[in-house]
Amino acid sequence: MATAERWKLFQQSCRTELDRRLPEFNGLRSNEERAKFCLQLDCWEGDTLSQLTHKLHSLQGKVGKSADRANQLRDRGNAAYKAHNFQEAFTLYTDSISYCPVLQSGESKRTDCLSLALANRSAVLFHLQEYKLCLQDILASLTAGYPINLQYKLLHRKVLVLFKLGRNEDGKKEINEALKAIESADIPDSRKEVLRKELKAAGRNVTKQEENKEERSREEVKVPELQYGESQQVAHASAGVEMRRHPDKGRMLVAQKAFEPGSVLIVEQPYAAVLLQKHHSTHCHTCITPVQLPLPCRGCQFVQYCSRTCEEQAWQEHHRHECSHWHLMQMVDTFTQLSLRLLLSAAARGEKILTAIPSSISDKPLEETRSSAITTEEVNTAHTESGNSLDQLNTLSSDNNTEDSSSCLAPELYRGDYSSVHNLMPHTENCSAEHLLTQTMVACLVCKCLGSALCEDVVRRLGLSGGDCVVQMAGLLCRHMQQLRCNAQAVTTLQEQDSVSLLEDKQVRLATAVFPTEALLNHSCRPNVFVSFQGRTLVVRAVSDIKEGDELLHCYGPHAGRMRRQERQAALKEQYFFSCRCEACQEEEGSHNTVDIFSAYKCPNCSKAAKLQDNKLFCSSDNCNSQANVAEIQTISKKIQDLFVQSSGLIDNGQIQEAVSGLKQCLVLQWKILHPNNKDIARTHDALARCYATTGDCQKSVEHLKKSLSTVELQFGACSVELAHELHKLAQLQFNGQQVAECLATIERALTIFGCHYGEHHPKMKELHAMKDCLINVLV
Repeated sequence: MATAERWKLFQQSCRTELDRRLPEFNGLRSNEERAKFCLQLDCWEGDTLSQLTHKLHSLQGKVGKSADRANQLRDRGNAAYKAHNFQEAFTLYTDSISYCPVLQSGESKRTDCLSLALANRSAVLFHLQEYKLCLQDILASLTAGYPINLQYKLLHRKVLVLFKLGRNEDGKKEINEALKAIESADIPDSRKEVLRKELKAAGRNVTKQEENKEERSREEVKVPELQYGESQQVAHASAGVEMRRHPDKGRMLVAQKAFEPGSVLIVEQPYAAVLLQKHHSTHCHTCITPVQLPLPCRGCQFVQYCSRTCEEQAWQEHHRHECSHWHLMQMVDTFTQLSLRLLLSAAARGEKILTAIPSSISDKPLEETRSSAITTEEVNTAHTESGNSLDQLNTLSSDNNTEDSSSCLAPELYRGDYSSVHNLMPHTENCSAEHLLTQTMVACLVCKCLGSALCEDVVRRLGLSGGDCVVQMAGLLCRHMQQLRCNAQAVTTLQEQDSVSLLEDKQVRLATAVFPTEALLNHSCRPNVFVSFQGRTLVVRAVSDIKEGDELLHCYGPHAGRMRRQERQAALKEQYFFSCRCEACQEEEGSHNTVDIFSAYKCPNCSKAAKLQDNKLFCSSDNCNSQANVAEIQTISKKIQDLFVQSSGLIDNGQIQEAVSGLKQCLVLQWKILHPNNKDIARTHDALARCYATTGDCQKSVEHLKKSLSTVELQFGACSVELAHELHKLAQLQFNGQQVAECLATIERALTIFGCHYGEHHPKMKELHAMKDCLINVLV
C-alpha cells in the first residue's frame, strides 16, 4: 500500500477516535494534555497506524543518494556533451550531482562521482559562456577531491575562465600552477603543447565588455536601511516604531515619529521558512532565491541550495534532523513542517522559552500582569531559578489567551527570538474538536517517527524540564500549528504574464515563513504599510504619510480596493477570527444599498450605477424609479462573456484582427449595460491594448490602456502599486511609440510609486531608469 493511501487511512482513524472519545477529548485544556491523551490511544497498535509508522520507519534514511545512479546520469551527460547538446548535458550533470553521496567526516569509503560531475558541468558552462558559474563548479570540484591525475583539465579551464571574466591578475597567478599540472599529466606531448599555447593566448583575449559583465555580476542587492536606525525596543523595526498594548487589539506597532511614503519600517529575516514543494527544483531551500547552479544537500537527493553557505546553515539548524525523515516531511502539510522547523531551529540556536514569572508578578491576575512592566532582568532571573515544564507554561499562556505576558509587557522585551514566536496568538479556542484531534495526532506521529532521543534533546535545549519529552514536543508542535493559521506569512514574488493586462500579473507564493516582528502588525482593509520581499528578507515600507501616534496597519489579504465590505468581513472572520473595524469598514458600515461601481450595471434611465439583486435592477439614485428589462440585461451579459472568451482564444492563437473585431463588439455591448467604471470594461480595453501592441500600433494601444488605467486609479488609488504596474506598461508602449515627453512623465509617476513600495532594487525600477536614461540621451 502506498504511503499516501496509508495517510488517508490515518486521517480516517483520527475521525473514528473523535467519534468514540469526543466528550473526553473536549474536556482537555492544554496541548500537552491532548498530546498525552492521543499518545495513549489504542489505535496506535491497530493495523492502520502501526503499518503507517512501520512504513515511515522503513523509509528512514532512504534519502535517494546513489553512486551508481549518479554515474549513469553522468555517462548520459557525457554523451549529450559530445553531441553538443549542452543544455541537456547541463540537466543530466545536475541530476547526477544530486544523487552523488557526499563523504562525511569519519567515513573512509571514497567516491569521485561528485567531483567528476561538477567538473563535467563546469565544461558545459564554459561552452555556454556562463563563466562565473563555471568557476564556481571548478572550485567546488577541486574541494570535492577531483582526481589529481586529471586536475590539469580543471586548472587549465580555471585560468581561461579568470581571463574571460576580466580577472587578469588572478589569471596570471594561476598560470604557473596550471602549467605544472599539465607537465606532470599523463598525456601526449602534442596535447600538452596545445594546452600551453591556449594559456599563453588567454590573457590577450579579454574584452572590455567581459570586464563590465563581471563587474555587473558582482553587484549585490543591498538590504534597505531602517528609517531612524534600528529600534532598541522592537527587534528588526525602526527606532521610530514602538510596541503598545490596546485593550481590544492586544499588541500593536505604533509610530513614535513621523514617516513619509517609502520609509523603511521593518527589515526582518524569517525565524524559519519552508519552501513550497512546487519550487523545490527551482529555488534555494534556505534563501528562497532562484537557483542557477543547484548544489544538493550532503545527506539527501531531494533538497538543493544556491551555495554551500546556505546548505551549511540549513544543515546545522534543522535539515540534519529532517534529512533522514524526508518522506515523513513530504507527507505532512506545510504548517507541520514549519512548526517542526521552528523547534529545531530554536534548539540549534540555544534559545529558551521564557516562561517563569517572578512570584510577585505571577500572583497577580493575568490582565493586570499584562499591563505591568516586567524587565528583561526579572524574566531572565526567574527563568534561571525555576525548572520550566510545559505545564507551567500553560498556566501562564493557556490556549485560550492571546499571548504570554513574558514577551510583550514591555517593548524592550520583544526581541524577535523563539520566545516571541512561542507567544504569538494560537487561537486554540476557535479550533474545532476534529481539527484539534487531527492536529494532535499528526504531531504525535511526527514525534514517534523522530524518536524520543531527539524530542528530549529539543525540549531540554528549549529549557523545559520534567515530564514526558515526547508529550512536551508534541504539545509544542500543536501550539505552533495553531499559531500558523493566523501568523504565518507567505514569501512571494511577482510573476508577470505575457499580457498588457494588469489582471495577468500575480503574486506567486514561494514559501511559508514566520516573521515575529511583522506578526505584530494589525490588519486594515486600507493599509498604510506595504510588505515586499528581497529573497526571503521581508521589508515593510510606509505607503502613505504616517503621523506620530498612528498605528502601522498591514493588509492581511482582503483589500477595500478588491473586495466589498461584506466579503472582507467574512474572509477575515473565517481566517483570522475577528470582525474588522478599520476605517474603510466603518465608512461602508450600514451602507447596505451602496453599489460597487467597479462591478455595477448602468441604470437605463439615469445612467448611474445600479446592481442586480433578486432578479431586479436597483439604481443607486434615490430619485430614480427605473424599470429595467432584466432578462435583456442578462442576455447581453452572457453574450459579452462569450465574446470576451472567444476573443481571448483568438489572441492566444495569433488571430489578432479577428480578436479586435470581437473585442470591439464586446465593448459596444458593455457600454450599453455596464457602468463606465466597471472593471470588465477596463479588462476589454486592456485586451485591445494588447492586440494593438502586438501589431505595432502603439498609438491605439496607448489610447486603450489609458482608459483602463483611469479605472485602476479610481479603484486602487493614485499611489497604489496596482496603478504603478499599469503605468509601467503604459511607459513601455509610449517608449516603443517614441512618445518621449509623455513617456518621461509616465516613468516619473511609476518610479515614485514603485520606489515607495519596493525601493530601488525592484527589476521594474531598474527597467524604468534604463528607459529614462535612454530617452534623456535622445533629447540631448
